[in-house]
Amino acid sequence: MARAVENEDFLIRVRPTYLANGEWTGDAEVSVITSEQNELTDEVYRGMELFVKMLLSSLPVMEKDEYVREQIYKYCEEYTEELLELREEEDKGFIIRSEDDDNVIHLSFTTKTKGEA
Repeated sequence: MARAVENEDFLIRVRPTYLANGEWTGDAEVSVITSEQNELTDEVYRGMELFVKMLLSSLPVMEKDEYVREQIYKYCEEYTEELLELREEEDKGFIIRSEDDDNVIHLSFTTKTKGEA
């Protein structure tokens, strides 16, 4: 169950772009959405804005720099494998989730090996 969007959130929206005939161009429109009702201090808002700009700046850097693109691809590939392994471990009962924090994963290290594997 996903949490609701809150006023202090910064959302990165990725929307595919299409030709007039409905065919995908291979590109996407990327934009940032935040609420006018946020109650962040100016300092926190500027810090978050810089952080989001840095995240989005990785897109043109990846496009221009093959080394950076390959490193991010490798990281993503490894991270995907780790997520699959976590899901397998979750099925075995090693991961505990709370109803209150659906997007936070808590690991339980009380396995048979007690961390000595």
